[in-house]
Amino acid sequence: MQITFFSIWMTVFWSSILIVMFYVLRTKLKLTDLCSVSGVIVLYLFCMIRMLIPVEFPWTKVVEGGALYNRIHYFWYIEQKLGNEVSVYDVVCLVWIAGTVWILLRDAVQYIKISRYFGTMPAQRNNSAAQLVNILWKGSRKPDILLTAAVQTPCCFGILRKRILIPDKEYTDGQLRLILLHECAHLKNNDLLTKNLINILCALYWWNPCVYLLKKDLSQSLEIRCDLMAVKELDNDLKGEYLAVILKEYKDRVNTNSKLLLERFRMVAKTGCVLRKRGTAAAWVLAGALLMGSYTFVIQCSYDPPIEEIETVQEAHEINRYNSWLIKMSDGTYCVRFCDQDIPVSGKMSQLMIEDGFTVIEKGK
Repeated sequence: MQITFFSIWMTVFWSSILIVMFYVLRTKLKLTDLCSVSGVIVLYLFCMIRMLIPVEFPWTKVVEGGALYNRIHYFWYIEQKLGNEVSVYDVVCLVWIAGTVWILLRDAVQYIKISRYFGTMPAQRNNSAAQLVNILWKGSRKPDILLTAAVQTPCCFGILRKRILIPDKEYTDGQLRLILLHECAHLKNNDLLTKNLINILCALYWWNPCVYLLKKDLSQSLEIRCDLMAVKELDNDLKGEYLAVILKEYKDRVNTNSKLLLERFRMVAKTGCVLRKRGTAAAWVLAGALLMGSYTFVIQCSYDPPIEEIETVQEAHEINRYNSWLIKMSDGTYCVRFCDQDIPVSGKMSQLMIEDGFTVIEKGK
């Protein structure tokens, strides 16, 4: 198993194709009707896995790329030199790594600042929300509920220490319950971990527009899944109230995409087909097959060496244990007796020849 220029290129190629294909199928051909929203998320997660593991396995088959492929590789590595030992490929790699490091450091600093801010913020707890969480949350380590003017809309934060942040507004108990149903669904599904993972992926492949398409559509799919989990056991009246709460909260956001919001409304209205277990299972099978298939071959360059650079020797002979033997000299070194000549060999080579079955004769015996 190894990482090469060609394995990275195949990773970018396959993952980009799969991301665009899944996006088109989901948005244009209603893929959610076949494999559910959870199934779509599974397909996207496998795209993320493919991008995070750019390797060649021992069973990966090498396929020749052809003349154009060879020409591109030759340009990157050999033809265009920016110095005595610096190629275009070296410069591109340096820019890639520098961009990745800068984005990761920027995101890490921002995350630490936000964590410290909410960690030191006075806990103005909403008692009504805390009581509702005790009812809605099934399991241990219930999330903290914090009331703060630092956020405009309800959100959750923290991977290990989970928190639900509620804006400093007036909510009825009914509205709070619907908001918490959605935010608890995010925490139960570990959506924050998924979003942090996609942020790392965007840092690693910051130059590839397909990763931003993946980030956008995966985030939308995660929101839809939480909507569907929140309204799963609600009647039609409460579903309408849930949508009204979402609309009210989204009006407070500066950059609200009305198309994405409308899609969420439509999906809530047809909840019967979007959480199918069979569809999700089919997505696992499809994603696994595509993932394994993407590792079956790698396209590499193939060059025939120039005839004038091939050295030919008219009198070449093979040395083996049947036509030669080792002679151990008095100083512990070895020679190979071949065609009435003694040819010195290194200690490592002599040991390999002994292991291969060559006869050893001590000099003077």
